[in-house]
Amino acid sequence: MLYFILIAIAVSKDANLTIGLDFSDNSYLDFFSSFSKHYDEFHQNGLKVNIVQHLLPCYSCYKRHQFKQPEKNCLGGGRYCQYSDYASGQVILKELLRQQCVLQVLPNHYFNYTIYFGQQCKKSTMVNCAQTYFSNNNISTEGIDTCVENSFEEGEEVNQEIRTNKILNQYKELQYNQTSFSVHLDSSDITNTPYDEFLSTMCSKYINISISFCKNIEKPNKQTDNGNTLEQVFLFFFALIILILTASGGWTLLSKIQFGSSLVPKSRIAIPKLEGDHIIQEDDI
Repeated sequence: MLYFILIAIAVSKDANLTIGLDFSDNSYLDFFSSFSKHYDEFHQNGLKVNIVQHLLPCYSCYKRHQFKQPEKNCLGGGRYCQYSDYASGQVILKELLRQQCVLQVLPNHYFNYTIYFGQQCKKSTMVNCAQTYFSNNNISTEGIDTCVENSFEEGEEVNQEIRTNKILNQYKELQYNQTSFSVHLDSSDITNTPYDEFLSTMCSKYINISISFCKNIEKPNKQTDNGNTLEQVFLFFFALIILILTASGGWTLLSKIQFGSSLVPKSRIAIPKLEGDHIIQEDDI
């Protein structure tokens, strides 16, 4: 899980939600459907969403032509590939680019769009089906199309299908090899966490920020904080009582020693010299 640790470094205010996806897997839909209702406020308050897509390798492409020829199920001449029984890999890869660009250009539409695509478009004419979402919502795709176009590196290659791609390069470098949906909050795996618990954890990262749906979720935490405060007060008074009793006993003992010393001749008392205890510090471990 090193790629998640590298991509999702926690900061003092912002949180990082890293989502791993595989095109053939639809298990993300339930989570996306729930989170789409809460994403906008989290995003407005600094939440960073990182998407990692599972790409397939073409080991023979480099051996055969060093990624210099188009491949039906690949882009970049075979650097990035996908496969499906009902669509070419190139169509799938371009859809992954579109989804990433929706996240970058229109982040408030990302979750709703990917839900729509997962439910309606995977086994249909993908390009036309995807376009229907934007048409139905009166959304211009000019910015998204420009983002997809600009993701291809400029070079001598005229054919776009053999050019390297910035977005797909990032996916490839992260080496997400799982074939199912996964979620990490900062560096913690929360894939199997119940959604209510996940939402509570998210809200705890924005405890000093007013987020409407977090108000009810934070109440149990406040009760817990009150419980902790009472416990700390009790421990303080308990320690204070022990300290008073110890001081009182020490004073009584000292008084007896002084009273006894006035009745007997003074003599030198040899106090044994004790070695100081060695305390193991963290640096010693």
